[in-house]
Amino acid sequence: MADERARKALALLHAIAGAMLISALAIQVHQHAPLAILAALHVAISYGFLRGQPWTPWFIGVATAIGLVFSSLAIYACLSWLGSSLEAYLLLTGLSAYSLFLLISMSYALFRRKEFST
Repeated sequence: MADERARKALALLHAIAGAMLISALAIQVHQHAPLAILAALHVAISYGFLRGQPWTPWFIGVATAIGLVFSSLAIYACLSWLGSSLEAYLLLTGLSAYSLFLLISMSYALFRRKEFST
């Protein structure tokens, strides 16, 4: 019961992350390719969590690798360009939460990978 709720919660969070990345693409961000790939991966991962697809842990691994590199570069750019402004702190908080979310999803997929083998 708790595992099913955790999978549904992660599926919902991945759908939200995909929607947010798609909206960031619409605001004309300069890094179109990584954001488009991440958005597509998050939508696919959301479906994989809901249906228990066997490819879901692999997609989570790819999304985590791309997402951590993207967020760490964005954090570095934020620190160097924005300094210590309120916008910088908000951006740092959001990017740190996104990195933590990716790591939680990856650890769930690693420890519960038998759920995805059906």
